[in-house]
Amino acid sequence: MNYFEVAFDILYLVSVISLSIIIFTRGIKKHHKATMLFGIMGFLLGFGDSFHLIPRIIAHLTTGLEDYQMALGIGKLITGITMTIFYYLIYRYYVLLTEKDSQTIHTTIITLMIIRFILLALPGNDWINNGNSLFYGILRNIPFAILGSLIVVLFLKIGKEKEYRLFKKMGVWIIVSFVCYTIVVVGSGFIPVLGAFMIPKTIAYFIIIYIGFKN
Repeated sequence: MNYFEVAFDILYLVSVISLSIIIFTRGIKKHHKATMLFGIMGFLLGFGDSFHLIPRIIAHLTTGLEDYQMALGIGKLITGITMTIFYYLIYRYYVLLTEKDSQTIHTTIITLMIIRFILLALPGNDWINNGNSLFYGILRNIPFAILGSLIVVLFLKIGKEKEYRLFKKMGVWIIVSFVCYTIVVVGSGFIPVLGAFMIPKTIAYFIIIYIGFKN
């Protein structure tokens, strides 16, 4: 099972980062800001996830997760930060394509991001020791879930229009990712096998990038 996870994580990181570079390059050639932004967004996703996944890969191939608690914890913190920025960038991508900008929505997103960053910085998260507090796990993800829900509502609403159907597809996969992530955050502490839901969550994010690649 460990070797499967190692292979899966490597394939995911290579695929997401490679697709994102292709998307960004395509945007430069076409002088298309939205495409370039999507490429940056996808690269940030893969880059941020690498801080969490690479230590897991090394741990599985060497002495085990127990010997890499600090690297895993700090990696989770960095991933938490980059994932938050990811949702801001995907909102800006939406704005660039649809030209539907809203100061209220923008301010709400920035506020949720700041709250999320503050909660990520709380000592109770115990990142150094790869803390697994259910309370802090839920607390720091409340603004993140609200942020994701706001993006989903925007995407599903605009996705009803024929020329913006890609947002409906992305919105559906964002829902899948949050459902899987919620199961991991809330349930894996009680039933460790539920941590396997990180795999479909990761696949959901890859599909979001692939949708951008195809469109």
